Amino acid sequence: MTNDAFDLKTFLGYSEQLSANLDLNPSVIGLVFLGSAADTSRADEWSDHDFFVISAEGSAESLRQNLEWLPRFSEIQIRVRETDHGLKVVYQNGQVLEFAVFETWELQLASAKAFAVAIDKCDLQQSMEELAARSVGKPASQATEFELMLCQLLIGVGRARRGEVLIAGQHIRSWALNNLLGLVRLNVLPMPGSEDLEDNFNRYRRFEQQYPIIGARLEKAQQLPLEVCAQSLLQIAVEVCGDKIGERELAQISVVRTRLGWL
Repeated sequence: MTNDAFDLKTFLGYSEQLSANLDLNPSVIGLVFLGSAADTSRADEWSDHDFFVISAEGSAESLRQNLEWLPRFSEIQIRVRETDHGLKVVYQNGQVLEFAVFETWELQLASAKAFAVAIDKCDLQQSMEELAARSVGKPASQATEFELMLCQLLIGVGRARRGEVLIAGQHIRSWALNNLLGLVRLNVLPMPGSEDLEDNFNRYRRFEQQYPIIGARLEKAQQLPLEVCAQSLLQIAVEVCGDKIGERELAQISVVRTRLGWL
């Protein structure tokens, strides 16, 4: 689907059918759409239907086990239990659902940002507002992000030179990159108008929309051989941090470069 009227209508139609199904189910007392299923202005052909179902006491596990309440149940090709509360479902046409079923007391285990309450028989709106207020990412620390990134690069390159390429890639292309994304968000303002796109739970989400130039550089670096990628990430971090690179940081960088022979 794309963001034209026909496809958005189809996307919304699924939400409406799901709401209608659950509204008739006596075991269901709440339904909340999340992400682009809640903020449909950013829905596109790759948007999943993310949602929470709130069950009456003692009914949650039955709803997780028996999914006949889902629209087009006979077309489901994949259904997998991801967590105690959550499932992923894929239809024959590739449509994806990501959802969790909670009893009211279990909702406190969840997190949420954008949400839209579709069924509310349990004062769910207030509960979701409180949940969204609590669902704020931990503040990042400049020093912690920078030092962790250096450690991940050093360890990753060492693993690669040892021949452990897969874990080396995780250190460099994933963990070090995650810290670098944190540094970007601490030091660079996002594109005007994109501030609300930030995901509280995953720094990678919609990063390119907020930081298109840096995002393109990071994507290019990811295509390079592991050690060259590590060097590129370090260079980008130095540029991003700018005048926050002081004597302490220069000494830390020198340790990594010297140990790896990057002088």
